[in-house]
Amino acid sequence: MSRLFSRHRSGLTLAAYDSPIGHLTLAARGGALVGVWARGQRFFGCPVGVDEAVAASLEILPSRAGSGGESRGVTGEDAATLTAAASWLEQYFAGENPSPARLRVAPEGTHFQKHVWEAMARIPYGHTRTYSQIAAQLREAGVAASPRAVGGAVGRNPLLIVRPCHRVVAASHMGGYAAGAEAKTWLLEHETATASSIG
Repeated sequence: MSRLFSRHRSGLTLAAYDSPIGHLTLAARGGALVGVWARGQRFFGCPVGVDEAVAASLEILPSRAGSGGESRGVTGEDAATLTAAASWLEQYFAGENPSPARLRVAPEGTHFQKHVWEAMARIPYGHTRTYSQIAAQLREAGVAASPRAVGGAVGRNPLLIVRPCHRVVAASHMGGYAAGAEAKTWLLEHETATASSIG
């Protein structure tokens, strides 16, 4: 049976999800998804302070579970949020294109980071944008941005896959990825292979 784990110090509820790119940790607070991180990811748990060792002890959350399992200290809305996020991920990894609008998200970050993450969210499934293209898009909207600053914000995205930072690439190569090059390659190839079937 799955187990939801609440870190009372931060008020977060955590769950684990086993994915094709590895073990993911999901975090909710106040009924909103605040984090999705891969094991070993750079900036794991930032900025909300989730400890990777604690997250590694979580049991896997069934994606379409009707019950969240143990729920001591866990609010019903956080359990529902994590179950919805796991279901969303299951659809994504099955080659569907679930709308992120189905999930209530509240990532913590700077004003600039949030602008970058919102720009990432608008990159269509199966497509990519360069750091320079996002910087230009932000400048057109009146937000001072450089490709390097965009890259820094992309790397600190706390909602892996949901806010598709893997779709941001360099002009001449794939670019970096906080969860590693292998995961980024897998995600981009997965979307390329399934984009035509979801039309």
